Amino acid sequence: MNPLLVFDLDGTLIDSAPDIIVAVNRTLANHSKPTLSDELIIAHIGEGIKKLIADLFKVDKLEPADIIALEMEFLNTYEEEMLQKTRIYPGVEDFLSRYQGPMGIITNKNELPAKVILKHLGLDKYPWVNVFGADTLEERKPSPLPLRTMMKLAGRLPGNTLMIGDGIPDMVSAQRAGVGSIAIGFGYTATPILEKYEPLAVLEHYQDLHGLVKRITVSA
Repeated sequence: MNPLLVFDLDGTLIDSAPDIIVAVNRTLANHSKPTLSDELIIAHIGEGIKKLIADLFKVDKLEPADIIALEMEFLNTYEEEMLQKTRIYPGVEDFLSRYQGPMGIITNKNELPAKVILKHLGLDKYPWVNVFGADTLEERKPSPLPLRTMMKLAGRLPGNTLMIGDGIPDMVSAQRAGVGSIAIGFGYTATPILEKYEPLAVLEHYQDLHGLVKRITVSA
């Protein structure tokens, strides 16, 4: 029985950093703040809009209503930009079209923009068990709740599930759910950081994923 593969989205299936960078710097400029380097913004991708805003805009000095307004401003700006330069990573579609087991997506991007991007890129045609965003369930990654819910929907146990992602929330949620993980070596978090969470493998190209999944499944 092929395992359930649960993918992160940004930095895992798609490279969305160029559009996120534009949206962040547009929002900063609207508030007369200096723009930030690509590297600094990329380092904050993966933990969701609230964490991104909190870290980059120093919201500890703002009132709660102002924080909400800033989050909405950023989200609206991002939704204007998110279909401009975002692309699917090489080899993704070849893998998705050939894999014979269940697949799901768990992202810390909100569900609606995630699904809009999937449709725009044609990734919605694959038979996903489900697509969970940051606002789909009561908790988001690094909580184990999304993974546990996805496993229940797919009829899979932790021993027959793999979490594939490029961020610390992916690795931690897998650990908390008792699920093995595969770290993305070309995403937005440096591989040595991800390796601290003991992933079963590091994926450098999607052409290698079939082999990695087979090897992990046989050795389990």
